[in-house]
Amino acid sequence: MLTESFKVRYAEIGYNNQLPVWVLQNYAQQAAALDAHNFSAGWEELSAKGVAWVLIKMQFKITGAVTDSQTVNVKTWHVISDKIRSRRDFIFYDERGNEIASAVSWWIVIDLETRKIMRTPPKVLENNGKDTSMLAEIEVKEPDFKTLTPIKTVCMVSRLEDIDVNGHVNNTHFTAWALEGVPQAVREAKLLSEIVIDFKAEVLADQKIKVETYEVSESSFWHVLTRESDNKKIATAYTVWK
Repeated sequence: MLTESFKVRYAEIGYNNQLPVWVLQNYAQQAAALDAHNFSAGWEELSAKGVAWVLIKMQFKITGAVTDSQTVNVKTWHVISDKIRSRRDFIFYDERGNEIASAVSWWIVIDLETRKIMRTPPKVLENNGKDTSMLAEIEVKEPDFKTLTPIKTVCMVSRLEDIDVNGHVNNTHFTAWALEGVPQAVREAKLLSEIVIDFKAEVLADQKIKVETYEVSESSFWHVLTRESDNKKIATAYTVWK
């Protein structure tokens, strides 16, 4: 288990004077990398072997807000791993110790050259059972989107600056893209309360992405991200606003 502190920068505060969820996601990535390094499974150790961690699913429950240049403290721990997937949980606190969010994430390891899924490193498996505390997951089931009509479609283009050290668009951009489809009236009147996002495929630089938003209710939506070149679904997200 590790707790890491992040000083919120002015440029990270969003249009509504609050810290966007993808910034928390970025903090989570950094804290996860530092904790994994403590048991020889961080970026430095894996990259030397030509492999890397890739996020395949993440959920956030947001219970508070950061509205100025505060410090956010992120507590993270490895929950459990099998031969392919690893789970890691997070709790976020403001500088006064109030919980502002929690997150559950699932990761795999890929070969950076072949892009194939690899087995979980033995050092990670050795950590099974060291901390068995586990946050509750949000259970949602994807609908058949072919039978639904989106309320909004937005087109994005991945940029070189979106590419991370693993050679693909960083997962934080997927989250930001998904939220582009939320109706303006909802964004202005409500705050994001929950998000569950599944990452299904990589995106490289200069690729066109279509973001379709489907309304479940006045306060909940599905978001589907599709790569236009091959019509491949790259991510789906479910959001709840309050």
